[in-house]
Amino acid sequence: MSFKNRDRTRCPKCGERVMPFAAGCAICGADLDTARFDSGPSPLQRVGSWLGALSFGPSVGVGTLIAVVAIAYLAMTFL
Repeated sequence: MSFKNRDRTRCPKCGERVMPFAAGCAICGADLDTARFDSGPSPLQRVGSWLGALSFGPSVGVGTLIAVVAIAYLAMTFL
């Protein structure tokens, strides 16, 4: 069984119900490492982080971005 499909509410050793953030199983004493369930950032979060690293200035709001694109479009239509 892969770590990705493992149920967080069950002990991997005895199958008894445990809390998702428990450090150990109360029944068998198995060490419950919660980090094994961490799959890391999603691909979308990684792309966003990469794009954020490319910009050196302050974050630009969506409204500002739409306004700049609209003005550029209107300027290109008149040229």
